[in-house]
Amino acid sequence: MTTGKRTSIVLLSTLLAAASAPAAAQGTGAPLPPVIPPQIILAPTEIRSDPTLARGCWVRLFPEAAYKGADDLTIAGPVSISSLHSPTGGASGVYWKPKAESLIVGPKASAALYEHEAFRGRTVALPPGTREPQLREKFKFTQSIDSLKVTCSS
Repeated sequence: MTTGKRTSIVLLSTLLAAASAPAAAQGTGAPLPPVIPPQIILAPTEIRSDPTLARGCWVRLFPEAAYKGADDLTIAGPVSISSLHSPTGGASGVYWKPKAESLIVGPKASAALYEHEAFRGRTVALPPGTREPQLREKFKFTQSIDSLKVTCSS
């Protein structure tokens, strides 16, 4: 662990100990309500990069235009996903309810987007580093991307 992380955990433990100390120890003499055991949530003070994403081979899908929406999906390659909307996920599927409205292709990834499941229908190939804020408007897909393939370059 880094010093920053250790310090954060020690501070959290110290705060929890002080909060659950008896009233007499706090010098007030007034009774406190029953002490509920504290729940400890460890939150890292730094975000580490995932080695898979650091390789640059990924595609990030957003449920709204212009890279917006709370439920975005990042897919690390290489991978072939026959269905982005399969409730069971399937052997090569993902259950992602939103329709992709915008996307970013990683710097070492290429993407093939398919209008329908099982790699059928209209296809669009996107090179590394592509940023597309309006998928349906630009590519004229009926709905959205239903399947995709991500390949990696070295």
